[in-house]
Amino acid sequence: MAYGPQRESSLPWVAVHERDLWWGWASPGLMVLVAALVVLSVIDVRTHRLPRRIIYAAAVTGVPWLVVSAVVHGRSDRLGTMTLGAVGALAVFGVIYAASRGAFGDGDVRLAPLLGAYLGFVDVPHVVVGLFLGFALAAVAGLGLMALGRAGRRTALPFGPFMAAGALITLTVGEPLVRVVVHLPS
Repeated sequence: MAYGPQRESSLPWVAVHERDLWWGWASPGLMVLVAALVVLSVIDVRTHRLPRRIIYAAAVTGVPWLVVSAVVHGRSDRLGTMTLGAVGALAVFGVIYAASRGAFGDGDVRLAPLLGAYLGFVDVPHVVVGLFLGFALAAVAGLGLMALGRAGRRTALPFGPFMAAGALITLTVGEPLVRVVVHLPS
């Protein structure tokens, strides 16, 4: 089912599926997410904190647009995948938080369900790929910093920017990425 008017996007790198999906009622919700993730990333890099007020404000102001979009387009199944994405992301990050003994921040755990809901709005495989990509990007950055001698094995990196990047990359070019990572047929 196509979302919004069929037109050429000014964002040619965005997969056709995602262009259609984010055009229309979901657009304000996506704008809220992008703005929140930029602010959260800057704050996390500077302070190693992800303020809950910003995360909760993004959830309260952004997610309702996704719900409206799903209802208007007759895609109530998206409400289920959003919920599954949010709960699944929270569960995974909660387990990691408990196992990490303080090495993993509680702000990251609070951010996970927000990202899970947005990624789940597209589909459940997007949740898996978006979260995995955040970990992969953090690993590459950590290894790069270690190779440059700017970090050691115990150096704490702010994880929020990597979570944000993984989610945004998956939301913009997710369909081909999901096919590669999850091996879905085209």
